[in-house]
Amino acid sequence: MSSHRTKQRRSGGLTLMIYQRMLHPELFRILASEKISRRAYDADVWLVEGGHVIGLNAGKNSLTEVIVTRNEPLTDRGLIQTIPCRGEKYHEETYGGNIRYMISTQEEQLTQTLFDATKQEIRSYAIKRELMAAEVPAHNERGAVLSVLDIERRSHELLVQSFHLFDENLMVMKTQSIIEVVKGQ
Repeated sequence: MSSHRTKQRRSGGLTLMIYQRMLHPELFRILASEKISRRAYDADVWLVEGGHVIGLNAGKNSLTEVIVTRNEPLTDRGLIQTIPCRGEKYHEETYGGNIRYMISTQEEQLTQTLFDATKQEIRSYAIKRELMAAEVPAHNERGAVLSVLDIERRSHELLVQSFHLFDENLMVMKTQSIIEVVKGQ
């Protein structure tokens, strides 16, 4: 009984890590990716196993949002903050003087019926809107995971809404990030 409980706790929950630099793709198992170029910034958006990565360069400054199912940082170099995404969280800060970053996260554990309906709804929404999506089937002791990114590419800001659904513990994680390049800073 107790081993099952620790397994549930270990597998549940995502961690937000904020880096003031770009990260190497070798650190992740990338399932889908997109490069975005605007006059104010360049960005890499990756859907990775168990989460996502958004890296943005604006002038001399960089900011990378990493949301993954692990508690230890991938690397300490350039790591500014680590925030567990339990329940509902909101974080806002300006980095390097010209990158304003805002994120809200919401983690919910659902009943099996509600989880299945939500998963089907998000899967259909992703297909209809042709969003970046990846499904990792269950393997070994881990349940299946569905991840979807809805990316809005504006001239001075990048908006990314994510949905990560974990079959193993019926957990739905939603995040909404705005990374804005502040003019005249």
